[in-house]
Amino acid sequence: MAGLLVVHVHLDWTSPAHYEHGVSLPCRVCGTPTCQRDGQGRACEKTCAEDEIARELLGTGQALIADERIPAPARNLEVAR
Repeated sequence: MAGLLVVHVHLDWTSPAHYEHGVSLPCRVCGTPTCQRDGQGRACEKTCAEDEIARELLGTGQALIADERIPAPARNLEVAR
């Protein structure tokens, strides 16, 4: 079975807690200096955090799709009949 899984993450970082004015630190993902902070207060660019979460979700989704122990929705319908 072939499946296409697309994941897009958009974080709302409008809170002042996601920005430390005048203090640039290396992003924990890409190393680029940034004043942005993740939810745990670590230096992280918003796009890096979004990509990181999307990769995690994609990996989990692909594992579920490939896991033969989880019946496909069509199989569930056939069993229910």
